[in-house]
Amino acid sequence: MKKILILLVSAGLLMSCHIGTEEPTPPVETSAYEAYGVLTVLSSGFTKENVRTKVVLVSDDVLDIYMFDVKFATMMPVTIDMLISGVAYAHDGPNIVFTGDSIVPTAGGKPYERFIVRDLVGTVTADSLLITNSYGDTPSEYAGALVQEP
Repeated sequence: MKKILILLVSAGLLMSCHIGTEEPTPPVETSAYEAYGVLTVLSSGFTKENVRTKVVLVSDDVLDIYMFDVKFATMMPVTIDMLISGVAYAHDGPNIVFTGDSIVPTAGGKPYERFIVRDLVGTVTADSLLITNSYGDTPSEYAGALVQEP
């Protein structure tokens, strides 16, 4: 965990206070699900509240996950916007279930190979978005409430 924190602090010193990922504009024929929730780093108990997450269905069986203003530790000097792309999904009744392993996330348009997403499992229901995974060796979970469109 210390190695992850040191790397994040070092990266933060080299960049501005926020690393932005261009937010997707899904084509009309695709679906997007947006949620606000809590990201919990299970090994330390650290939580980051009000994390906006967007799941975008990019094809019949692949989705992308965008997470905005993410922080993984109290001492992390910056928040990041990150993208986990190429995640396999399927419909399970009214729900969308997705899984992935060994996915290199990107932040600021650059790959973060040291934080490979492992054991990714998630579900989009009528009112929630749930995700569990590990960033490298750091397990986390996200639980968010879907934003209802007007």
